[in-house]
This record gives sequence, structure tokens and C-alpha cells, in this order.
Amino acid sequence: MKFNYIIFLASIIFSYQGELVSFELLESLDVEEIQNNLDNDFGEIAPEVIYDISMYKIIYNTIDPFGNEVEASGVVAFPENSEKAFPMISWQHGTEVKRDNTSSFNGFNALSFWLTGTGYIYIEPDYLGLGESEILHPYCLKNPSAWTTIDLIRAVENFSFLSNDFESNDELILFGYSEGGYVTMAAHMMIEDENIDEFNFLASFPMAGPYSLSGSMVDVMLSNQPYDAPFYLPYVLVPYISYYEMGELDEYFLPEYAEIFEYVFDGNYSSSYINSLLPDIPIEVMLPEVIDDFSNNPNHPLRLHLADNDLWNWTPENDIHLFHAIADELIPHNNSQIAYDTFVNNGSENVNLYLLPEEYGGHGEAALYCLLAAYQITEDEYKNIRNLGDLNNDFIMNIQDILIMIGFILNAGELHHLDLWLSDFDSNQIVNVQDIILIIDRILEN
Repeated sequence: MKFNYIIFLASIIFSYQGELVSFELLESLDVEEIQNNLDNDFGEIAPEVIYDISMYKIIYNTIDPFGNEVEASGVVAFPENSEKAFPMISWQHGTEVKRDNTSSFNGFNALSFWLTGTGYIYIEPDYLGLGESEILHPYCLKNPSAWTTIDLIRAVENFSFLSNDFESNDELILFGYSEGGYVTMAAHMMIEDENIDEFNFLASFPMAGPYSLSGSMVDVMLSNQPYDAPFYLPYVLVPYISYYEMGELDEYFLPEYAEIFEYVFDGNYSSSYINSLLPDIPIEVMLPEVIDDFSNNPNHPLRLHLADNDLWNWTPENDIHLFHAIADELIPHNNSQIAYDTFVNNGSENVNLYLLPEEYGGHGEAALYCLLAAYQITEDEYKNIRNLGDLNNDFIMNIQDILIMIGFILNAGELHHLDLWLSDFDSNQIVNVQDIILIIDRILEN
């Protein structure tokens, strides 16, 4: 297995968000292998696979909830074609509690097969506390969720530049479901709030996320009704109590559960195991006096911190496509409805809401339909693969592209890295007469 460490001189002096620490080849597959996998999983709806693919594990620098720099892990998978520059899709996965239940440990899955084999650079963060990171996972905390995603994208672009194994066309799309829907929304918000312009951000597809933590999700957890995933409540509260330094767990939970929560979220236990230890009604793990205080005090610290991490009251500028199943039994669809209504009222003009009818099923069943729809929208509206030599992006190489290259040579200025890649036929990091000769040869061959 190939394992390379990249050490930057700058890292001796300081480290920075998105710094690539290391990369490791996980797996490479050819078109036939990928097609067989997708045909077995999806039958007639499987796409036609076009490219051989490879996946790498990435270790990179990001920041924790306190603003301290930490290492995190994720993956990048890419089509193997040296004469095309591909768009990036960053997929933010759903809720996981077991550290090794991530792509950086397990390699390709159906989604990464599908997207990479059809012409996208696939990026997936493990998140802090999962994969190689051993801190407490900051579940539904918007800032570390956003930075972990954005910094992996930065690290992938660094990897692309250093390895020359693949090329990005700089266009970015965000996908995410459940917790990943929340993380996708947080990353979209952060990209716009911080005016991050290192890539051309086109659109996000937040699906079935808990955007109204202090409203809709609190109502669910206070409802005294059975819930199919009771671990969700402590999985949110334990990191909030820890990272906001709100006291000890036994100040919030009944003693028998406070003791359990000291260790079950350390990344070594599955959600099904944790659920087996809990009552069906999530609120029954809480101290009665805490429930009473939280329910009646609008300024309860926990309520205020949840509100700080809500993601429904802002004004997206880039395209955003919200998906949610009406029958979602875990994360009510009004999370997306509230976000959509508020975005529109705040003046956003490029927001779309897709509510799946009840016959599409609940939280788990609806995920495939959401992803298929998001993929088709991306194919129809956003996909743009750039070809070596096609500098004006009109899908042909001709005299117009030669004129642009001549302009680059005459101006002798610093080129954007994508323009350099599109022009550099001999891969020597310089645009000169030799590249003009090579593009003319290519035009004449065609």
C-alpha cells in the first residue's frame, strides 16, 4: 500500500487550516469492477460507468470547537483521466458514532462508486471524533462541522497540485443527508459568511437535516413519545455540555445514564449498542429538575447554545436545494420547511424545497430517492468537465483556444492554476511555443 507523507517547510513555523499532512492510497478499480458493483446494488437504475477510479485517505489540519488546530481525516476519490478537469462533490455523511465506520477505514461505498465513476471528484470528511480523530465528536455544532468540511476540500486541492494524479475544475457542490444535511448547511453558510473564494462554489443539497435544533428538535425530544433512535439526545447533549463547559454529566442526566455517557461516545461503540442501553423515550435519561428548568426557562444556557447552532435564519446567496421526506420519523420535515420559508422571507431567490410524499418512506427509506434526485439536478444544471486545451470552455479545440494561449505567453503574467493546466500540454508548468505546437497537432489529429 502506498503511503506518502508531505511535510511543508511552513509547517515547521506554523500550521494552517487545510494543510495536507499525509495521504494513503486505499483502493483503485477499473470500469468493469465499478459497473459490476453498481449493477448489483442498483440494477436497471445504475449509471453507466465511464472512468477507472482511485481513492485516497487524507490527513489534514483543521480546528476543534475551541479554535485549536487538530488533525482530521477524510477521503478523496477521483476519475483517472489526465486530460480532464472534474468538478468536486463533497459528501457529508449521516450520523455515525463508531470511529471506524467511515470511508477512510472502509474505502469505496455505493455513492463514491457512482459519483466518481461518472465524472466527479468525490470528497468525504470523517468529521472530528471519527476516523483518525479521537476527540469527542462535536455533533451538531455548526462551526467545527463547517470547518472540518471546508478544510478537507482545501487539503484535496493541495493534494491535487502536489500529486498531479487528477485535476479539479475548481467547481464545488455540497451533498449531505441527516447529520450530513446539517453539516452541508453549516459549510454553505460558512463559505458565504467568510467570503471563501478558493473554489467556485455552485450549490448545496442539504437533505433531512436538523436545522432547527432549539425549536423542532427540542419539541421532538420533550414530547414523551418513543423515538426510534434514543441515542440522538445524549449524542447532542454530551458534546454541548463538554465544549460549552456547562458542568458535569451528572448535573443533567440520571446517575445510571451519566455513568454510561462518560464512555459510550468515545468512538468504540455502535449506535445500536447505545440504543440498547437506553429507554425508548429519550427524555427519560434526564434529571426531572433539568427537564423542568429547560422547559420553563427561555434563557436556559443549553437552549441558548442550541439556538446559536440553528441553521435556518440566514440568507443563502448560492443555489441551495433542500430535500426532506414528509414521513421522516427521526428529523421532522418542518426543519427544512422552516429553513426554506425563512430563506425566502429573508430575500434568497435561489432556494428550492423538495418534500418527498409519504409513500417514499421515512428517514432511512427516503435517502436513496433524495440522492438520486440531487444527482440528476447536478447532472442537468451544474456538471462541467473541462478538457485539456479547451480554454474557452466551448467543448472544442480550435483557433480561439490557440489565441488565448498566445495571450498568456505574451502577457507573461501569473496564471490561475486551472488556466495553466488547460494550456500546459507538455506538463512542464510553463506555457510556451511548445504547447502551441502540441495543441495544433491535437487539432489536426481530430
